[in-house]
Amino acid sequence: MISFIEKPNLPQGKVHTVICGELCSELNSFLDFRAIERIVIRPNVHIDPATAGHADMAAIHLGKNTVFADKNQSELIDRLKKKDFTVIESSSEIKGEYPRDVALNFTVMGNRALGNFAFADALLAEKLYGFERLNVRQGYCKCSCLVIDENALITDDNSIYNIACKNGIDCLLVSKGDVSLPGHEYGFIGGASGKISKNEVLFFGDITKHRDYKEIACFIKNHGCEVLSLDFPLTDFGGIIPITEKAP
Repeated sequence: MISFIEKPNLPQGKVHTVICGELCSELNSFLDFRAIERIVIRPNVHIDPATAGHADMAAIHLGKNTVFADKNQSELIDRLKKKDFTVIESSSEIKGEYPRDVALNFTVMGNRALGNFAFADALLAEKLYGFERLNVRQGYCKCSCLVIDENALITDDNSIYNIACKNGIDCLLVSKGDVSLPGHEYGFIGGASGKISKNEVLFFGDITKHRDYKEIACFIKNHGCEVLSLDFPLTDFGGIIPITEKAP
């Protein structure tokens, strides 16, 4: 049985469907092996080419059958509606340089929503009123966060780490620089990872080469999850957004 994932970023069974950007062959092969369906977004030609095809720039799952999406992602919107999702379209254009490109770049974990609300799409900010809103300086918040459970995350951003800790979230701060993002000096940890089941965290490349691997592995294990690593350089593909799952 396939069902909507009730809480964003927190599957309770094995993930069945994700929203994502274009991935490498190794990652696609792994997801095929796990029978994970991909809804691939169309690159946004109006933002930085390095992140134009990143899912964390184009959509955010608000829980159950509700997805908030860039209004110009017509193919994504159509495919989601065919799967019985309710799609809320952005009120703003996702275009231009930072911070005009981060209007949807927010992290939802449990009843909390983290991000820079000064840059939020106005309609998204309205839809997030039901969450505890934690404002951070980092506009690329979802790119910078790997959600482990409702009260635990890994980040490579100091402002997110400080706000998370102040609000009782168990947070691991890791070093920047060990994630590849073609066209930039480095990428983000959240864009190079995602949960593919309740107890499995998949890294998009070889996480064992990260300078903080031991701390990352220990943190994930302490929260009841297993680390899955692939044999290519750890790369920021814009993350994956899990939206449906198989029954536990």
